[in-house]
Amino acid sequence: MPHIKLLTTGGTIASKRDPVTGLQQTGLITGEELAGKLDLHDDIHISVEEIIKVSSSAITFDNLITIKDAVLEAVNDDDVDGIVLTHGTDTLEETSYFLSQVIPAGKAVVVTGSQRGPELIGTDAYANLQDAITLAADEGAAKIGVSALFNSKVFMPRFVKKVNAMNVDGFGGGGTGYLGTVDGHDVKIYQYPAHNSTYKVQGELPEVDIIKCALGTDAKFIDCAIDHKVEGLVIETMGRGHANDLVAAGVRRAVDAGIKVVITSASDDGDVKVAYDFSGGISQFEKDGAVNGGSYDSKKARLKLAVMLAAGEEVTEEDFKY
Repeated sequence: MPHIKLLTTGGTIASKRDPVTGLQQTGLITGEELAGKLDLHDDIHISVEEIIKVSSSAITFDNLITIKDAVLEAVNDDDVDGIVLTHGTDTLEETSYFLSQVIPAGKAVVVTGSQRGPELIGTDAYANLQDAITLAADEGAAKIGVSALFNSKVFMPRFVKKVNAMNVDGFGGGGTGYLGTVDGHDVKIYQYPAHNSTYKVQGELPEVDIIKCALGTDAKFIDCAIDHKVEGLVIETMGRGHANDLVAAGVRRAVDAGIKVVITSASDDGDVKVAYDFSGGISQFEKDGAVNGGSYDSKKARLKLAVMLAAGEEVTEEDFKY
């Protein structure tokens, strides 16, 4: 009998409608209540633990460490065969990616949530949770390690992204698609991640900020980050890693101040790459000591950088290739 540990953190999947305002209030439905309404195989045993109870837009780096510790405890429990984490959708892509960086493969860890609360018409809460538990109990899912499950699709955390603010088909995997599907009680895994390094993180995550570039952007936010002594910066540039001379000068000041800087692109697909020779581009950023973030989006690059800094690892372009 597979034993699946259900870890809950709040989010829409645990929300109820306020009878006065009609608005959703998060964290009011327990994991036991949710699991009690599922149509699972009789041989799956569920145990529930509440970790935190918040909207995922309010999750902090400290919360991530708390979640990581709870997941690791379940992974290291010989009586647990798989883990499901319920989570709000706003930062589900970030938490799932963070976990993929700190939880070694060996047991399935499936992160899921819902776009519509359990009490709403057309809710996806129960379908997503049932699919996630079914996936976590599947032997093939253990080879993936951490995954995200939404609308019957299994996603790799590195590429999963919330692509719709309201539709139940709210998540996508970009150009890489999805790893597999859950169809009722049937799990099909079509592909496995080719690369995934994990790191041992002890203590707190360092402060890492994202600064987004657009037409006419200057360096005032970079200088603010320097003044606040952040440990890492992700600069989201345009195209293949382009900004302007003001941003380039700010990046140089940040690197000189001892801040680790990673350069990403606002584009959904394609890598940051040296293709032009001008002072506001990636060629100059690299000369000044910034790290090429490859095809990483800014949110994932931020978490990657924070994890590597917390683990005491040297951060290089090679780390952002996959």
